[in-house]
Formats: sequence, C-alpha cells, structure tokens
Amino acid sequence: MIALIKEHPPIMLEVSSEIDELADIYIAEGVIPKKKRDDAMHIAVATVNEMDALVSWNYKHLANLAKKEKVRAISLLQGYLKELEMITPMEVIGDE
Repeated sequence: MIALIKEHPPIMLEVSSEIDELADIYIAEGVIPKKKRDDAMHIAVATVNEMDALVSWNYKHLANLAKKEKVRAISLLQGYLKELEMITPMEVIGDE
C-alpha cells in the first residue's frame, strides 16, 4: 500500500463556491438529505473535478443506483457532462 501511495500520491482538492452550490442543489432536489451534507459535498467535489468514480461503502447515499441516476440528471442540468460512477470498493478490487 505504501508503495502505491508513493507511486500515486494523493492530491488535496479545494472546496470552492461552485462545489458548495452543487452540493446545495443535490440537497434542494432531495437526492441527499440535508443532514447528510458531507455526502452531497463528496459527490459535488468528485463531479466538479471530473473524477471517474466515487468509491464508498455508503450504500444509502453514495454507492446506490437510484441515487446515481438522480445525481447524473442534476449534474447534466447544471452543465457537468462527465458521468460519475458511484461504486463500492468491491467493484474496483483487482482493477489496475
């Protein structure tokens, strides 16, 4: 694991007003409950930064097909064209 981290060092992503606004929209549209704003922020950070995937064990709000479809619709309406995969770690184990 340490070798992988050295080879692919983590990058700290900044939270911008654009990310805050997108998280607020996910909440306002009922995709993520207001009390779970951190989950909305995770999605917004990944969407704005055009990540390929958000990997999580959170089946209720993140790694959930119904939520993924709603997030995708809202993201498209807000002008974010890259589709974000919201998946569990089991779905990426073994991938290179």
